[in-house]
Amino acid sequence: MSQTVVHPSSTATQAATDLLLRLRLINACEQQRCLDLFAEHFPFSAAMASCESLHIHVKVDDTSDLPADQLDAAGCKLDYAKEGFVKYHFPGGVNLIFSSIVIAQDELAESCENRRQRPFVDHIGIDLRDESASTKATFQQVPVIASRLGWEEVPQGQEGTGVHCCHVEVSEKHWVFPCGDAAQPHIPMEFAFGKLKVNDVAGGCDIRPMSPSRLASMGDAAPTCDQ
Repeated sequence: MSQTVVHPSSTATQAATDLLLRLRLINACEQQRCLDLFAEHFPFSAAMASCESLHIHVKVDDTSDLPADQLDAAGCKLDYAKEGFVKYHFPGGVNLIFSSIVIAQDELAESCENRRQRPFVDHIGIDLRDESASTKATFQQVPVIASRLGWEEVPQGQEGTGVHCCHVEVSEKHWVFPCGDAAQPHIPMEFAFGKLKVNDVAGGCDIRPMSPSRLASMGDAAPTCDQ
């Protein structure tokens, strides 16, 4: 018997982000960015129609200080935890991920003086698990749409090696960096294609790349993803 796929909805995302807002793990602007995914004008609506889950990845100072009892009381189910990285399933196809370990190239450029105050939403993930030709075509349109919008995009996994994160991997990713401003930059979006495969043998993490414009602006001081 095939398993019923629950596609994330605006209602579930509203409830999940209301919880995060109440726990002071995100702010109102970040919540709106998450809800914008369901807006009629959202340029990647085809990907949203195909996605099997969303994930909201929040950077925190210390994952051991998360309000675990309150998350549990709200219906969150712990999926995976290791030091510095915790993932919960929220009802309705929304996953909540919290990390204090390095998961983004931007973090490698941080110092004591310029470290971004936690918590904040590092990225929003749109998970395209179905490997059909139609979903693959939708995934391949992501950089085309980003380019048309004047947004930046960085691919991962196109070499056929997959993209790894802790104990899991997917086939490919497109990272999209919407245009923003210095006061309230837009949140990066992760489009992940392929089944989520558990890989307890090959750990490690292919970290989120930095936006190309920021990388270029740093010149020789730019950190590499393998640092």
